[in-house]
Amino acid sequence: MKVIGSAAMKEADRKTIEEIGMPGAVLMETAALRVIEFILANQPGAKSFVVLAGPGNNGGDGLAIARLLNNAGFSVSLWSTVKPGAYRGDAGINEKYLEKVSFKINRILDQSTLDQFKKELEEADLVIDALLGIGVDREVEGLMANLIESINNSTVPVVSVDIPSGINADNGEVMGCAVRADWTVTFTFPKIGLLCYQGAEYAGEIYIAQINIPYFLVDHEAVDLLTAGRILDMLPSRPRSAHKGNMGRVLLVAGSPGMSGAAVLAGESALMGGAGLVYLAAAQSLSTVIGAKLVEVITISLPEVKPGIISPGAAEQLLEKAGSCDVLAAGPGLDSGEETTALLKKLIKKSPVPVVIDAGALGALSGKMDLLKEALKPPVLTPHPGEMARLIGASVQEVQNNRLQVALDYARIWNSIIILKGFNTIIAFPDGRAAINPTGGPSLATAGSGDLLTGLIASFISQGMTVENAAAAAVFIHGLAGDIVPAGRGHMAGDILYCYKQAFQYLEKASEKSALNPYLLKVRPY
Repeated sequence: MKVIGSAAMKEADRKTIEEIGMPGAVLMETAALRVIEFILANQPGAKSFVVLAGPGNNGGDGLAIARLLNNAGFSVSLWSTVKPGAYRGDAGINEKYLEKVSFKINRILDQSTLDQFKKELEEADLVIDALLGIGVDREVEGLMANLIESINNSTVPVVSVDIPSGINADNGEVMGCAVRADWTVTFTFPKIGLLCYQGAEYAGEIYIAQINIPYFLVDHEAVDLLTAGRILDMLPSRPRSAHKGNMGRVLLVAGSPGMSGAAVLAGESALMGGAGLVYLAAAQSLSTVIGAKLVEVITISLPEVKPGIISPGAAEQLLEKAGSCDVLAAGPGLDSGEETTALLKKLIKKSPVPVVIDAGALGALSGKMDLLKEALKPPVLTPHPGEMARLIGASVQEVQNNRLQVALDYARIWNSIIILKGFNTIIAFPDGRAAINPTGGPSLATAGSGDLLTGLIASFISQGMTVENAAAAAVFIHGLAGDIVPAGRGHMAGDILYCYKQAFQYLEKASEKSALNPYLLKVRPY
């Protein structure tokens, strides 16, 4: 499913009306019906509603929602920020209908009626935010800001229509202030701003409602949302005749003094992901320790320049071994010093198989990212925001404020696949495409989680998946495993690892559940 910005959404809307011939009033009615459908299915106990309708079509959606709720016998208090008769087009149709059936539209045009609005707000079971929509491109101030503040200060749950008011649909920026929604029902396609920082924090649970805008109108757009069905289709089959020799061979280069645990987690993850054979290459003085912890992984002892630090001269040994493997992953627990930089220079330039670079290996490449352009195949990089900031010479906040564009820019510059970790991890490709992952959350915020991801990516590549699909599938399943872990404190990376099996099993169930109602899809598959 495509993820788009405000301009692309407006163009798809225009083409649907002007070129395909679907009346705008039908689109607005369908949008309102989808919101009602969501409410009835997810908040069946709600009986009284406050609907806040702003200008334009988003406000028109609010008017239509209020009309449908009223016709169904619910208690509805409708508040509009628009003067009587000022709505145009499809929104105007709904305004005229409400006036002719003597339905009261409360007008909140200045501060004088704010207290009454707040009073009715607190008496409602549910607030419907149809105030600003996807067109916000400047700071929200004055009365609009007061209304948003009132909603956020209330204890009443909030459903936002299309996007929380005050969120920039193109990048997720909070434009001064924004509604903190419990749920967002967005139309036809998820908006970029709903899935990027900070919008993702304001949107709550996101539902995608189909309203008769054809999907093919945005086929050219570059960003996709990962879904359970798509990931399920990516995973390689495991034939009955499978044996360890034909289910993939992974070569991991990992570990340094005090960081052997990272190597162990990455190795275990590669096996749990389905790889038939996993080789873990580590400095000589660490290989015995690592081997004692890993029963199923084959350890390789490498020459070292000092205890625990792999010698750059080990490159030839590793390259020879890589020739009989399917993927080379370097980084979990590696020292980021100059010896590792020298080792990586040789591995990146000459590796005959795809390379995955994480953690200490990323640190060793800082300031030397041009080495990536010498790789025979685009490598996979897995930075968290702090690592990305160091690699590009920016602040963490600068990275977080523009996650999608940063990932896309540097995937192109470094000719690499960038996995920019974080809430709604972004996978960006050198050709300008990207995917946004909806799984994962606070459970992944623990030491070793990134090492698990590296091992899983390598595992999938080894089993014959394309590097692009392996990156996407690993991010999705790793996040899903983290979400299966019971919420709250009291778990470690190993707990996430042992939820991989459940995550694989859950994929099919999540895909089937999504198919039950193709008109109203939940972004997170559970």
